[in-house]
Amino acid sequence: MGSRALGLLPWLLALVLALAPEGRLQGPVAVLRVVDGDTVELQGLGPVRLIGIDAPESTYNHRTAGPEEVRLGLEAKAFLARLLQGRKVWVELDAQERDRYRRVLAYLYLEDPRGDWIHGGRRFLQVNLELVRAGWAEPYTVPPNVRYAALYLQAAREARAKGVGMWGGGQASRPGNGKGCDPAYPTVCIPPPPPDLDCGDIPFRGFKVLPPDPHRFDRDGDGVGCEG
Repeated sequence: MGSRALGLLPWLLALVLALAPEGRLQGPVAVLRVVDGDTVELQGLGPVRLIGIDAPESTYNHRTAGPEEVRLGLEAKAFLARLLQGRKVWVELDAQERDRYRRVLAYLYLEDPRGDWIHGGRRFLQVNLELVRAGWAEPYTVPPNVRYAALYLQAAREARAKGVGMWGGGQASRPGNGKGCDPAYPTVCIPPPPPDLDCGDIPFRGFKVLPPDPHRFDRDGDGVGCEG
């Protein structure tokens, strides 16, 4: 085999291994806001729930297990915000287009030359899958929207085996280790922006705040965040 053919092998292998969306992609659509680790707001569509995955709750509600889940949920939300900040996405629907809350149910795609999905000769990342791969969401299959369920299960097994994201033994959520935690809040673990958080978004009160206080938790400048 000649040197030219050998040089083409990595490209051909990547092409063979590439994934392809099974449905039609619509877009691009602007991302207006990240609501939590598995829900976003898109221009013209409103709230959109990512199909096939479930991230930890980032605020206290009747489904929240406790402070640890909220901490992990905030990190999942921050991961998704970093992925989508200022970007436009392509939307793929499945058999059921809305849930009981009237949210659009979708798979989201970002155009990226490193992506392993190919559509129209271009490469994409699938946002749903990237959250599972990074360990910030787990599979959550609700028929009839089961198009990529097997793919998410395999990605979740690999994320657990690698100990990434929320499968890292909680280390990313513990104060003091610096991983995923903003140093402006040394006694608790709060991820840096984006997204910008308010006191209502976090489970902590009366914690130490150092400059520059990127989330502006210390409104009166006394070094204590979210007092009262």
